[in-house]
Amino acid sequence: MTTSDTTTGDTRTVDTRTTVDLLVIGAGPAGLARAFWATRDDPERSVAVLESATRTGGWAQSLGVDGYTLELGPQALRPDDPLDAIVAALGIEAEVLAASPLAKKRFIGRDQRLIPTPSGPLSAIGTKLLPFGAKLRLLKEPWVKERAATDDESLADFVGRRFGRHTVPLVQAMVSGIYAGDAARLEAGAAFPLLVEAERAHGSVIKGLKARAKAARAARNGAPRPKRPALVSFRGGLHRLMRALTDALGDRVRTGAEVVAITRDGERFAVDVAGGGRITARELCVAAPARHAAAMFRSSDPELAAELAAIPFASLASVYLGMPQDALADGVHGFGFLLEPGEPSPVLGGLLASDLFPDHAPAGRRMCRVMMGGARHPQLLEQTDAELVDIAIDTLRRYAGLRVDPDVLHVERVRSGIPQYERGHVARLRRIRERCATQWPGLRLAGNSYDAIAMVPQLRR
Repeated sequence: MTTSDTTTGDTRTVDTRTTVDLLVIGAGPAGLARAFWATRDDPERSVAVLESATRTGGWAQSLGVDGYTLELGPQALRPDDPLDAIVAALGIEAEVLAASPLAKKRFIGRDQRLIPTPSGPLSAIGTKLLPFGAKLRLLKEPWVKERAATDDESLADFVGRRFGRHTVPLVQAMVSGIYAGDAARLEAGAAFPLLVEAERAHGSVIKGLKARAKAARAARNGAPRPKRPALVSFRGGLHRLMRALTDALGDRVRTGAEVVAITRDGERFAVDVAGGGRITARELCVAAPARHAAAMFRSSDPELAAELAAIPFASLASVYLGMPQDALADGVHGFGFLLEPGEPSPVLGGLLASDLFPDHAPAGRRMCRVMMGGARHPQLLEQTDAELVDIAIDTLRRYAGLRVDPDVLHVERVRSGIPQYERGHVARLRRIRERCATQWPGLRLAGNSYDAIAMVPQLRR
């Protein structure tokens, strides 16, 4: 078994007593993509990337253990235009792995058993997850006239108001899988802005989403939608994409470079690096997590630093278990499961990772990633590895019918890794952006701390 809180890698160096056109701080997905597209659009443009860790990619890390591919951060990507564009530009199309059709099969854990989630409108009618009255309430959503009492309505309140109270536990389970968060604390307009915008524009989420789909069809002018798999990864894991970006940038990237302060040097930004050295830049992109960005501005702009530091983050522990193909109960195949709040387990859910990507496990074996902690159970990260493993195995036995003792492959703790778009987040972002526009022209804040938790939006040109 392996265990870690951090990842390591090779250090890259870049001159820290220099001037560049664009300086990017943070070599996660957003920072690497920003630097890559900048150099792609203008090869003569001088660009540098600073990363405090010893490896690029942020939490998009992949680990090989005993023939398994373990994802330490995101498990898979939902393909879209930004991903297609960057993969094509890097020339790594042949390394993309499409998820198995099993990815469509998902479960909710309720009353210590797994119940399949609806795969579409017709299956929703027969689902055991909602009583008959709750299904009727769902159908009434287009005629609900009640509006939000505040601009920062919680996701739980929004869902309950639009779709009925019986849907709230299902949404709570869902946001555990996306944000490791609490639907009662997340702001609906920040966490799921499309739903809120649909209601505001059309008076109904269902009507708004239908209108959005109709507009998208019209924009294609009769052209069919691109056929894409539901989810994708890469041979060797998601870090393959990060490595390709890093290799494309070459000596523009420096790892092990901690930024300690950001100030102005005339019309340019001045960035001081720990251990000595200063880089000045005409444009600056800070793609580090908001809490790290706050430290960089603490001395030069306490107001901006305070706003950035106020964005909360959740921590997540993952236990990776290897097992024979038939180790779980019959029928337990697919993407995985999420537990509703109130279940007698602190686990958020389990991903049947090798069901998604069979190449990520040895022949005849499968791997499950059991996740725990998050905003609702932060204390779990202080448990020992052995205690986390016991919780994971016990949960699989109770919910997924685990029949054998699995191989414990790895335990990973991602501390303060997942931003929480809690109530007040939209207003905070407005203040942050106004502050940057007036006090720091030329500064761009990027990354999932702000308004796009998923990885693919970070890759936009």
